[in-house]
Amino acid sequence: MRTTIPSAMLPYDPRLVALRDSLPGQVLVGTRGARYHVLERIGEGGQGWVFRGSWDEPGGYAVVVKVLRPDVATPESLARFEREAQVLRMLGQAAPPNPHVVRFFDHATARLPAAAGGETFALTFTVLEHVRGPTLEDVLARSRGVGLALDRVRRIGRQVALALEHVHAHKVVHRDLKPSNVLLALDAAGEVAKVTDFGLVKLVDVGLGRTTALAGATLGYAPPEQFERGNRRVSPRTDVFSFAAMLYEMLTGARAFPYSDGENPLVVVTRLLNGPRPSLSTTRAALARELSLRPELVELLNPILAKATAAEPHERHASIAAFWGAVEPVLRAASERTSPPAGVAAAPADAPTAVDLPTPPPEPARAQARGDRGDRGGAALDATARQAPALADDAGLARPAAWSWRLRTAPVRASALAAAAFDPGGDSAVAIGSDGMMVWDGRAAAVAAARWVRVPVAPELDVGLVRGLAWLRGGDLVAFGRRAFAARVVAGGGLETWTTADPERTFLGCHADASGTTVTFVGERAADRALRGGGQSNTIGTMAQFARGKLVQLADVPECARLWGVTRLRDGGLVACGDRGAIVRLQLGASEYVGSVCGGHLRAVVALETGGAITVGAGGHALSLSPRLEAQLEAVQTTRDLVALTLDPSGVAWAGSAQARLLRRTAGSWVRMSAELGLSSSVLAVWASARAVRAVCDDGAVVEGSVRE
Repeated sequence: MRTTIPSAMLPYDPRLVALRDSLPGQVLVGTRGARYHVLERIGEGGQGWVFRGSWDEPGGYAVVVKVLRPDVATPESLARFEREAQVLRMLGQAAPPNPHVVRFFDHATARLPAAAGGETFALTFTVLEHVRGPTLEDVLARSRGVGLALDRVRRIGRQVALALEHVHAHKVVHRDLKPSNVLLALDAAGEVAKVTDFGLVKLVDVGLGRTTALAGATLGYAPPEQFERGNRRVSPRTDVFSFAAMLYEMLTGARAFPYSDGENPLVVVTRLLNGPRPSLSTTRAALARELSLRPELVELLNPILAKATAAEPHERHASIAAFWGAVEPVLRAASERTSPPAGVAAAPADAPTAVDLPTPPPEPARAQARGDRGDRGGAALDATARQAPALADDAGLARPAAWSWRLRTAPVRASALAAAAFDPGGDSAVAIGSDGMMVWDGRAAAVAAARWVRVPVAPELDVGLVRGLAWLRGGDLVAFGRRAFAARVVAGGGLETWTTADPERTFLGCHADASGTTVTFVGERAADRALRGGGQSNTIGTMAQFARGKLVQLADVPECARLWGVTRLRDGGLVACGDRGAIVRLQLGASEYVGSVCGGHLRAVVALETGGAITVGAGGHALSLSPRLEAQLEAVQTTRDLVALTLDPSGVAWAGSAQARLLRRTAGSWVRMSAELGLSSSVLAVWASARAVRAVCDDGAVVEGSVRE
């Protein structure tokens, strides 16, 4: 077999384009026979291509496949590509591994025929962890020139610092630290920063038009020594400069060393050498509120940032640990201070900060509005259904053929949303994700007009903490999540934060009583080994209850690792569900571990009028609970994880699952009702009436079903 590496190919040589476009669908064989299925192309640069891929089979574990272009595969570039793979392998195999460095899987060379036949190409490739979530650059671009919430800056900054300390401990200098090389993974644990370095290629969606490179260094983030011939003065202090520039941008929403498009790079480098250092004092209005109200802390940060971004390497902090050790206590002092400094006017302690959240009409007004809405909104779906030929009984409604389905709003992107909730009437929904807070209005007559609209949020609302949303009586919203975050988002008013004494808790589920005054959260907290109930988990279940915004109960459930959902039974007691089938009763200020009713993780629970409840979870598990919490497994027409649950006004339960599936409960069995809409996302929230149902998915898609006319 003859292998050729054409040396005269141009970047847009038809043979090269044909090869690139032929790779999706191919299988690249790696080390020890590992097979990587190449899927769609997600990136491209002067040195190579980046593809999304899967390990072992087309639907297997998601990975990223970086391919070096054959036309630039010179001995030098191959050595650089191999060196990068060796560094990633070394970092990944270090003990202990660091979760904030993108994981390395494989590096190999595959031989494939050219698309037109004849020649055979040697394609060197690297396989890395696939991170679901935006880059820090994406997040900063959406901040519109305003700094991120201070707790979020501290969390991302600390995780990046941990990654860089790990890298430097292995005698490696990153040399290309910038927001586009920090990925923010979104999962059940929250937002996790992961440092990466694509090195020879640039991702398509990281803003190539906004990033200029000179001699392998990125303007705006690289220090002067990186533009010197030979890079002899590059050291860990080089990454200190880049980290400080990135931290400044997180705090202010503006670049530490800005430049204009088309500006001569040599002029930009001259400013790095001789120009002023970044100062937070000139951008006070863009800072997070808790920092902008502390000018004395701003003045403490300025010289630290000036030192870290000094033109001469020897004048900077000697290490990432030294720089972060100087910055973090100041940021923490600003974050933990609840009152402004003397002489600065502040809002009353109980006054919420303004946020633009639409106010749903009160129940009587909403009911009246539904009568005048024609063919729009959730109520209109019911009206249309009432005009349809009457079905004989509930068994008729339980037939999938009785329902029609449509995609009301197209997906935004994968994992765009972390939490969502429909208003009680199903006419609108609110969601929080990497883009901030958004509102969906389903009352538009045209399907295409129903879309997500971003709304401003208070600076104190760190969207990266939010894991769930729920409506309160009167149109207010409660948001909850990591670091014991819980807050009432007042319709048209602002944010009222509820606090506990232990910020190490994560709230994953919520139940608001009909009165709207009492709200119960369940979740997890880190646990000492003595409290792990004999299990292997590092967390234990926890619950917290607030009345009128004040903490009235805080309890742990050491017998289980995590609680996901909670509801109030007809007898007044609360029941929660959690990992490994855990069922917990919460009554009279005490928690009682009832037991494990199945092997799967139970994600949601809702009370029934009969006095019991139903609960659903991973692997398609669904169980009914008697008033005494005796469990009965129910038949389910899916093995996908059931993650969302609701009741319609007549007491019929609907559940949402992975792959945007919707199931209806009838006579103790769960029937899959939704048609295939080409979605792979998971349902976050479900709303249902007797003859209509809507669901919000984590990619922003809104699915709608109604009884056929």
